[in-house]
Amino acid sequence: MMTETKTPPRCTTTGTAKKQSIAKSSNCIVSLKRAAVKLAITADLVLLLAALGSLNVPTIVGSTLALNALCGLILKQEENIHENV
Repeated sequence: MMTETKTPPRCTTTGTAKKQSIAKSSNCIVSLKRAAVKLAITADLVLLLAALGSLNVPTIVGSTLALNALCGLILKQEENIHENV
């Protein structure tokens, strides 16, 4: 007769591996959000330069306010990254 040793079934992912995969996916989302905000800031700067060139005062004011909000958003995102460390 052949004796078989029974081994417990192996888990494919441990608790630590699950936490790491969640952290990786959230880092990807955060970097995508940061990239989108940086792209919006660049587009807003181009709009601001065009408005300055044509001396369009309402667009200059609106673009400056939007740029202020976008810069505040990117600073808030960077602050959240450093809080989690």
